[in-house]
Amino acid sequence: MKKSDSQSNKETLEEEVKRLRKENAKLKSQKAAKEAKLKEARKELKKKDVKTVTVTEEQMKLLSNLNSATLLQI
Repeated sequence: MKKSDSQSNKETLEEEVKRLRKENAKLKSQKAAKEAKLKEARKELKKKDVKTVTVTEEQMKLLSNLNSATLLQI
């Protein structure tokens, strides 16, 4: 009887190992997908991080007119 118990126990352990390997593979793929998504989000944030502002000549004239008008009101 001990032989049959050890045989079924061995099969159960093998099944558990297979199940855990499958689960591990699934978790690895989920991790990779989340890392890729995080990398993409960081890239988007970096694009949106604007250090300098470019102003056209027309916009500069409008801004200077606004500044002049504000100074005249004071």
